[in-house]
Amino acid sequence: MAKRLIAQVAILHGNKQYQPGEELPKTDPAYASAWVEAGSAVWEDESDGAEEKPTKKKPAAKARPKTAPAGATGIAQPATGAEADLAGKVPSKKARGIIEEPSKRPPKSPA
Repeated sequence: MAKRLIAQVAILHGNKQYQPGEELPKTDPAYASAWVEAGSAVWEDESDGAEEKPTKKKPAAKARPKTAPAGATGIAQPATGAEADLAGKVPSKKARGIIEEPSKRPPKSPA
């Protein structure tokens, strides 16, 4: 029985894009084993067309933003002085209580 390597996700290999369900080339066994191990491809028998299911699927990565979005108008943070109320906007340094340290450079001369 001949086996075919079938893509489960879109794979770019050899300057060609393989879509899910297309047969992948079996030229390099290192690529084939890496695709199968990652769950990107499965081996399928040509005669019956039954696909092997991956035994364990890795959970999808969840990203958390590092910064606040630009903000949308709304009442989320009380306005401090001249700032507008914006939902999702990081409050000013003064509102957060951050004390700025004096600069280590000497002041510019007025010359």
